[in-house]
Amino acid sequence: MLIAQITDLHIGVDGDIGAKDNYKRLQKTLETLENLHPRPDLVLATGDLTETGSIDAYRLLKRMFEATPFEIWPCLGNHDRRYPFRKIFSSHLFDGDHVRYAVDAGDMRIVVVDTLSEGAHGGSFSSEQAEWLDDLLAQSDRPTIIAQHHPPAYTGIAWMTAHADDPWVTRFRDVVSKHSHVKKIIAGHIHRQMERPFAGASLVVSGATAAQLNLDLSPMDPQHHDGRPLVVNEPPAFTLHFWDGEEVVSHRGVVGNFDTLLDYNASMQSKMVDVYKVKAE
Repeated sequence: MLIAQITDLHIGVDGDIGAKDNYKRLQKTLETLENLHPRPDLVLATGDLTETGSIDAYRLLKRMFEATPFEIWPCLGNHDRRYPFRKIFSSHLFDGDHVRYAVDAGDMRIVVVDTLSEGAHGGSFSSEQAEWLDDLLAQSDRPTIIAQHHPPAYTGIAWMTAHADDPWVTRFRDVVSKHSHVKKIIAGHIHRQMERPFAGASLVVSGATAAQLNLDLSPMDPQHHDGRPLVVNEPPAFTLHFWDGEEVVSHRGVVGNFDTLLDYNASMQSKMVDVYKVKAE
């Protein structure tokens, strides 16, 4: 099972910030995924699907998704809005007021969690959400990936991160720690690739298809600006999550045309024969 993750698309229309660039960046990312060998079995889009949550932006995004050969499963981020999303995308993705659901994917199960608190930048995970997730995870012991927008852990990038003692993080951690079949939590929001342990599982944050955040882990003084770069024009990024039958292996992908430095020629073939021979022995 090969699962692609895209995140922080920030698709916009008209005067939305970055509308033209973000459209092109997502288009190139989807083309890159389509040309992979093998192709992903499905794609998870982990939030900030649009820049402002407008109906027109969701309509444009849906057309882009439908033009791909992939099944694309979305969740919502802090730039999204539930009502406009529901008007354009299927209501079966909703459970009550939340975009949350489970998908069977081969031997795996994917659970999509809604961490959106409309009007707020940070994540949200209520007691009702915790009960829902706990019950859902208890229904099956199949290896599970949880997909959501906000990473439930400290990341080191001061102005974008959650903290270990945030109430929503504590509630989420308490649920996940009870279910050892949760192999990985995947998220976005930070616009950078990173990984850390979390509640007995692994938390992977994917880079964005939109612009990336500057890699700066120095403290920030909210009372004084210091002129530091915040957003930089690094290439679009994505993540491939490969289920090998036992664990989920995550690979960072970057969109672009890169020079080949070594190809699989006759000389390399002889080396590969030796490598596989050693493996067999």
